Amino acid sequence: MWRSLRCYIWLAVFIAASQVVADVLQFKNTTPGQTVKSGTELRILCVGDSITVGFRSDKDGGDGNGYRLQLRDDLYKDNLTYAGNVTSDGTMLGGYFAAWSGKTIQYMANHIDASLAQRPNIVLIHAGTNDMAPKTTTATEGNDPTAASERLGNLIDKVIEACPDATVLVAMIINSCDKSHYPRTTTFQNLIPGVVKQRSDNGSHVLAVNFTSFPTSSLHGDCIHPTNVGYQLFGDYWYDFITQIPKDWINTPVGVDPNRVDGLYANGGPDPSIPAPQIGKSPVQITSSENITSAAATALNKGHTGCTSRNVFTGTGEIFQGGVGYTGDWKYHQGWTAPRQVASGYGLDRHYVRLHDMDGDGKADYLWLDPMTGAITCSLNLGGSSWKRAGNNNGLIATGEGKGNTVFLADINGDGLTDYLIAHPENGSVSVWWNGGASSTQPNGWKWVHGGQITAGVSHANLATLKFPDINGDGRADYVYIGEEGDLKHFLNIGTRGGSDVQFAEQGGIFKGATSAILNIVFADINGDGRDDYLVWDKNGGLTGFLNQPTQNEGVPQFIEQGTLASGNSQNPTFLRLADLDGDGKDDYVYVDEHGGLLVSYNRGTGDTTTLLDGLHFADIDGDGFGDVNGDGLDDYLVLNPVTGALTAFINLGSNSDIRWSSTGVIANGRGPGANVRIADIDGDGIDDYIYVYPNGSTNTFRNLHTRGKEGFSWKNIPQANANAKVGRLPEEISFSDINNDGKADYIWTSSVNGSVHVYLNNYPNQPMWLDHGVVTPGVDVSGSSIRYATLLKSGYSDYVIVNPQNGTFAAQLNSCST
Repeated sequence: MWRSLRCYIWLAVFIAASQVVADVLQFKNTTPGQTVKSGTELRILCVGDSITVGFRSDKDGGDGNGYRLQLRDDLYKDNLTYAGNVTSDGTMLGGYFAAWSGKTIQYMANHIDASLAQRPNIVLIHAGTNDMAPKTTTATEGNDPTAASERLGNLIDKVIEACPDATVLVAMIINSCDKSHYPRTTTFQNLIPGVVKQRSDNGSHVLAVNFTSFPTSSLHGDCIHPTNVGYQLFGDYWYDFITQIPKDWINTPVGVDPNRVDGLYANGGPDPSIPAPQIGKSPVQITSSENITSAAATALNKGHTGCTSRNVFTGTGEIFQGGVGYTGDWKYHQGWTAPRQVASGYGLDRHYVRLHDMDGDGKADYLWLDPMTGAITCSLNLGGSSWKRAGNNNGLIATGEGKGNTVFLADINGDGLTDYLIAHPENGSVSVWWNGGASSTQPNGWKWVHGGQITAGVSHANLATLKFPDINGDGRADYVYIGEEGDLKHFLNIGTRGGSDVQFAEQGGIFKGATSAILNIVFADINGDGRDDYLVWDKNGGLTGFLNQPTQNEGVPQFIEQGTLASGNSQNPTFLRLADLDGDGKDDYVYVDEHGGLLVSYNRGTGDTTTLLDGLHFADIDGDGFGDVNGDGLDDYLVLNPVTGALTAFINLGSNSDIRWSSTGVIANGRGPGANVRIADIDGDGIDDYIYVYPNGSTNTFRNLHTRGKEGFSWKNIPQANANAKVGRLPEEISFSDINNDGKADYIWTSSVNGSVHVYLNNYPNQPMWLDHGVVTPGVDVSGSSIRYATLLKSGYSDYVIVNPQNGTFAAQLNSCST
């Protein structure tokens, strides 16, 4: 009988012991990205001491985020908010906790109330390291393991009482490699499952989790705190244990998310009331025939040759009903190549890998941004899988001006080089360091010029909401912030090309938004038109989005919905980048691997994004000579090579009754992209010359020396006719037309913002060559891309033509002279 009783008692003890073990979750190395509970927000409170704070994680290239950034990355398919009223100097947004360096369990219990009031639904406790310290100056309540386990039980009880609907995970704390800690730590670890079981037996959702397998090789030399890699593993441990929580234990958090004044909520937080986009009313409106007749009569009456006073522009109203021209379907058909590795990386934290064009060659370069200093190490993209460390200091090209999370990289002045920006989250202000490119005379072999503050900022712009996309495709990054529902508010960059006189003009709301998950919004040029599109990452690394289509309002585009643009490969969007690695103008899909290496899927997608304005030109095919390269009074058919700017001509041999063409082949070697070439009569000899417009608006002019009636073409560079960066504006804003009817083409800057016209009169062959004539018309509040110049009357003046890009109708302001 006694033997049977002993067996019964032994069996009961065995079962009880087995039950304790079963209550301890073991690390299973679960793959990141498993959804914990679909549709339920995770509001997680991290409780502990300096390990939870992330002590020393800001050293040796670390980011100061402890384990919390890694845990958030692992939970990327869940909606996660960190509760707590304490934060560190880490780089992540919203990395809150309830932890205090050097403090004991009792201290935590005394100071946790405010954090518990935020009602987390998961609480992670790793506490007791300081209670096991050999010195009572640290272990202020003593270092007896049993007493410490009782204090831990009291802390758990406090959490359960304040948050009865929460699940509490309690760590069997990590080992120490310090022998003075080891015996007490081991005893304390073994007591924790029993402490937890007492609470779980009462029906509370409490689980012990085993951190004793955490390798001491992942600790610093102090034998207590993880290394930077160790903190990442620590986050993996917590993630693994969270995935093991029974799903029916995880409840919807009580109340609203914590009210923050920093991170996403700095500077007023996301704007809840961005106005709807306003493209504006077209200035092309139907008017009476009498009005048109009167405008024409006025222009002809004052249309004498060689106007030396002010120009007068008389409006006609609509004079053409449209119905011609072509607009594409604006559907982008995805075409991504199979992923291929093109860079092995630096072996540094991949969170801080950036891809930007630092040397102006059109290809994104590889950057690693130091999270604590903002320093940049760069390898230049030589094409394919070839890279070269930039500068002369092993790739270090910028020593940093602030924490990495305050650094933005964007081309502000449109010179093709990505500039270095520091944003201030408290007010949205921004300072710039201009990128001057490689320079053997500068520190680290790279030139930077401090440009000071470029904007004082606006409310609601902070590190989470502020972006610098190029909205209007002018090569200059604009100032945009994202609102509460993914809405956009735009401040258009209207500074000069390559200059330092940055100005941002408010455009109001430009998009009503597509998602409230604003951290998933990204801007990139998918279709290669120079305009950044509005894209949204999904949890699998897929992309949906909207193509950015220009309108008559330069700063307010339309966004055309596309649906899925990339399907993704179940990759965390945190480690995905969109950047043009091959220089074709379209951003590619890039995955950053765990070593910082790059796997790229090149963008080979296609789509017809033609606009009606793209094919709209005015020319006199049978008579006045504009576009006339041989001086016979007929416009010729000219083809410019889009890459080199080489000029091919088809000479117009037609008469009033027919049109015939004769090919002459290439008649002029190019000077650069065809889009920057203008053909106009600079010297007034009736034959059009070749003008190349540089990115800053300056020109290189070649006089056409063709002799009428003879074959062959020759050209002479006439530097005295060059415009030397007159306005510092984009080539697409510069045109040449005869504004004052003296037979010579004038230099015209048409503002992309409002269509106003600033003219520099052609004074050839005298000097100065270009005479500032000022603004001759204030424009009609439409984009300069909607403006054309054409001689509509026999007065000989170039008139100002306004085209409605929606339907091709147009109106004119007829040009004449005031006296």
